[in-house]
Amino acid sequence: MRVWAVSDIHTDYAQNLQWVEELVTGSSGGAAAEGFKQDALIVAGDVSDDLATLEKTLQLLADAFAHVFFVPGNHDLWVRRDERGKYDSLEKLRRVQALCARLGVLTEPACVGGLWVFPLLSWYHASWDREPDVAGAQPISKVMLDFHVCSWASAPHLNAHDESLAAHFDALNEPAFSAALKQVEEAAASAGGVRPPVLSFSHFLPRQELLPEKRMLYMPNLAKAAGSDLLEARVRRLKPLAHVFGHTHFSWDMAVEGQRYVQWPRGYPSENRQRRNGGAGWMPLPLFDDAKRAAGDMDGSSGLAPQQSCYWSDMYRFGARDASNVSPAPWVTLS
Repeated sequence: MRVWAVSDIHTDYAQNLQWVEELVTGSSGGAAAEGFKQDALIVAGDVSDDLATLEKTLQLLADAFAHVFFVPGNHDLWVRRDERGKYDSLEKLRRVQALCARLGVLTEPACVGGLWVFPLLSWYHASWDREPDVAGAQPISKVMLDFHVCSWASAPHLNAHDESLAAHFDALNEPAFSAALKQVEEAAASAGGVRPPVLSFSHFLPRQELLPEKRMLYMPNLAKAAGSDLLEARVRRLKPLAHVFGHTHFSWDMAVEGQRYVQWPRGYPSENRQRRNGGAGWMPLPLFDDAKRAAGDMDGSSGLAPQQSCYWSDMYRFGARDASNVSPAPWVTLS
């Protein structure tokens, strides 16, 4: 069984929905043509804010893969104009989860083929950002649509400007997270300390080191709406072979304090066109292969694919990160 990973497929865009259709039919060529019927797919959030498009996309993927794991991103919880006054983002989350259950898409930890996969619900909080600000940068609430199109009306105690949303979403991981982790630990104990392989994923970022320095970003204050300390605590507790994330649309593969983190975003059509060959033939990342784990020819015996070369993570893998430098890069406009 192979495990593929992708995030931010944004099938609101016709080009991206077409890419999914070509991926699952094999018409895109490459590895897709081999078929995915024995494989699992991790989708780390941001498919569509339209429930019908989300359903169509997940149905296509569920028909093609043996197992599909999904965790909603911020875009998936946007309340569209035709939904306003009917329900808020919390109810939309419940509807997304119900849709996934009906399609057989997994949103809670599960063991497939001897591999544990942990989807981790999360939301961001501004206090996750501990690095110096770029003077004159626009407040994130003015440049990020979440603050205008996400609604928490059914829970007045939840506030997009403090840690309450992050705590609320983190709590939704229980009791499934602890129950599954207990099974992992029991399996390790019964196997003489040999732990079953574990992967985890979220939409948001566990650590700020997984985001370029503020001076490099078109939205320098992005870190205030990108990650969660509570999420990082869960990843630290879980100790997966790799943690997959999304949200920022930067391809990324690096280890921080011994933990591997991977982002493999499809992104917007305009972003995909900037890839080699205009993005032609771009695929989800084959992150894990159980057959190669048995053979021991991928990253020792872990089954993980080799570390991928990605522009930003390579930059920080080979050069120091200097968050104290807050002079905007030439391409950053603050007005």
